[in-house]
Amino acid sequence: MAQQTHPHEVRREIAERVRALVEEVLAPTDHFLVDVEVRGHPGTRVVEVYVDSSGDPGLDDLAEVSKEIDFLMEMEDTVDGSYKLEVSSPGAKRPLTDPRQYRKNVGRGLRVKYRPGGDKKRIEGELTDATDDDFEITEPSGETRRVAYDDVEEAKLKLPW
Repeated sequence: MAQQTHPHEVRREIAERVRALVEEVLAPTDHFLVDVEVRGHPGTRVVEVYVDSSGDPGLDDLAEVSKEIDFLMEMEDTVDGSYKLEVSSPGAKRPLTDPRQYRKNVGRGLRVKYRPGGDKKRIEGELTDATDDDFEITEPSGETRRVAYDDVEEAKLKLPW
């Protein structure tokens, strides 16, 4: 009897294949991949691709990237059955996941959940610096802290409203 692959594993495998295609499409551009999420079941899959850049990716840029990704996905038969591809910028509500996103948002408010040395902490303040390894956040009290990306559980922009 053949063993069936768990639906979560199938979605993860699709996401990994899509991730590789997206990296190939984005390589010659200043855009970078933030995340790939796959939802749904065979025949009703939704593949969400989040793309960012040092500036703000424009709709024309995202449309062009979407066409190229969709073409490659079709050529390589990445998803069994029909699917819907959605390519967008991550937006302010999605967590920051890439050091380039932190650098892009220096000067903005940030909420961070992190675990330095295993202790769970939360910090809020202004993102004042970002390197390849860590970032600096200045709390409202004026105290500054450096946080390594490896310690971050979640970092989101603090919206002004």
